[in-house]
Amino acid sequence: MRKVVPVLSAVALIVLTMVTASAQAPAAGQGRGQAAAAPARPVGVDAATAKKMVAAAEAAAIALNAPMAIAVVDGNGDLVYFERMDGASARAVTSSQGKARAALLLGVPTKEAQDAIAAGKPIPVTLTTPPAGAWELTIGQGGLPILKDGKVVAAMGCGGSLPANDEKICQAGIDAMKK
Repeated sequence: MRKVVPVLSAVALIVLTMVTASAQAPAAGQGRGQAAAAPARPVGVDAATAKKMVAAAEAAAIALNAPMAIAVVDGNGDLVYFERMDGASARAVTSSQGKARAALLLGVPTKEAQDAIAAGKPIPVTLTTPPAGAWELTIGQGGLPILKDGKVVAAMGCGGSLPANDEKICQAGIDAMKK
């Protein structure tokens, strides 16, 4: 537990620093009566693709008899599609979304971050700048980044079963995206 706190504190500090810096930075054209336009981020995954991914993940969950919560977030960390299967716990809801957002922010499967915390070792990550807002991050197996041309563009998180099942079910959803 002592190892988890410093790593999670470091992640929280990084996120807070980025959010604070982006909120305090003057916008382009500010002070001249011009509205600042936020830089457009690619969607990463559209609603139709997210629905297809969640359907495939749900089929994998049914095969494992695992009631799940399944979340797909875009490059901003916003929900694109979410499903809570009958019987999935309330904790699975926040866990799935937190895992997806952690995978997006860190750019690695959440299992890698979890293993690094447990071992007290650093891991190389590519941070995705989060938008302003309060995100819950869950560093536990079951969150996978979605890559396009080597860049993290979205993420998927699953919660409600054993950690290995959560990841396996997410992988089934991501594999469906490639079909």
